[in-house]
Amino acid sequence: MYIIRVITYTWLFWFCLSACETKREEEPFIIPDAGTLEKIERRGVLNVCTYYNTTDYYVYKGIPKGFHYDLVKDLADFLDVKLHIEVNSNVEDCLRELNEGKYDLVAMSLSVTDDRKEQISFTNPLFYTSNVLVQNKKQDSLIRDIQDLRGKEIFVQEGTTYKSFLRELSDSLQLNLKITEVEYLTYEDILLQVEKGELPLTVIDKNIAQIAAQYMTHIDYSLELSGAEPVAWAVAGKAKYLLHEVNQWLGAMKKREKFPVLYNRYYKSSYVTSLHNSKYYKLKNGIISSFDPIIKKEAAKIGWDWRLLAAIIFQESGFDPEATSNYGAVGLMQVMPETALQLGFEDYIEPEDNIKVGSYYLQYLEKMFTKYDLDTLNRIKFTLAAYNAGAGHVFDAMRLAESYGKNPNIWNNNVDYFIRYKSRPEIYRDTLSRNGYCDGKQTFNFVNNIIENYTHYRNTIPR
Repeated sequence: MYIIRVITYTWLFWFCLSACETKREEEPFIIPDAGTLEKIERRGVLNVCTYYNTTDYYVYKGIPKGFHYDLVKDLADFLDVKLHIEVNSNVEDCLRELNEGKYDLVAMSLSVTDDRKEQISFTNPLFYTSNVLVQNKKQDSLIRDIQDLRGKEIFVQEGTTYKSFLRELSDSLQLNLKITEVEYLTYEDILLQVEKGELPLTVIDKNIAQIAAQYMTHIDYSLELSGAEPVAWAVAGKAKYLLHEVNQWLGAMKKREKFPVLYNRYYKSSYVTSLHNSKYYKLKNGIISSFDPIIKKEAAKIGWDWRLLAAIIFQESGFDPEATSNYGAVGLMQVMPETALQLGFEDYIEPEDNIKVGSYYLQYLEKMFTKYDLDTLNRIKFTLAAYNAGAGHVFDAMRLAESYGKNPNIWNNNVDYFIRYKSRPEIYRDTLSRNGYCDGKQTFNFVNNIIENYTHYRNTIPR
């Protein structure tokens, strides 16, 4: 797929060059960087930076959601790669690290400015919105005219374009504004402080203010400070091939019914209001499920990150203590009765007992891999696979990997291949496959899904 793209883009480049020779001196051609797209396809992962909030990306009851998250997940599927999300509330840091290669894409509501265009490449607009002044309705006199802002102090989120926008507005209209950037707070935190009267004024995108006003009943956003402006994503300055792919996907996405459905869900409906009334949304609460205290206690016993154990439970049962499988597994961690009894546990049904048995079994399996030269992450992945399929099938896959010239101590693109295809006769009938057939695709997905959800939990939940 990549070679075809390069040939196509190369042909387009020479066609455009020959057709525009008279403009060559006026508009020098910037050589595009094919490496970004090639690296994404080679590694099989799209690295994305975004915000944590109710419109961009958040985790609710163990499930990642958000307007930009749902869109970028669709993009990753379009590129046929996995999605890796990292959270950063400072936009300027995100854009700098984008050009440094840490991220392939910044997927958040970015204002398109001339200054930024000199350093990064914006995608086609996702939508358009204006900047509005947000103030508390309860104050003595509401500001209804831009001129009435003269000499006022306005608080904005650090690392956003609101500071430069307000500075230009102040200079052009001689408003003598005092613009204060607030560190370590999201725009939602700042809006909440305006709602409570703790901060006087802020500036935000109109569509965000509209949705915030549904659960912050004391904020006013009636004064527009700008016209409708484009909101877009960003790629590195030279990543022209990746930019083309994203724009191609975005053009098709905006023609689908899914796009307006997502926009309306996160920017226009009461859906977001219900989130803010839930204890499972707020980042600072650090809550994944109602079983967190038990999970933390049992995770500490085996020396695991409790968020990883929570990711396993979500994958196994969706935090449903009544969950059962067709094979007889029960409870939050889908414990098999036979396994519990073999490990010496008679009680394994109730949530606390179930998590205790499941955690003990994870530790039991992990010890089987301590004699191998595995780093921490690989040992976790081998243990997860063994929890799902049984240790015997994992050892089979390790032997098979080594016999085929792969590294038996690395999961990704090595041992995981032989687990994934252990349902094929040529694999499970191999003499090194001592435990026979295995529905390996299910195990392959089990490991990947847990690691992906664990990443989401680490992004959003304090340890």
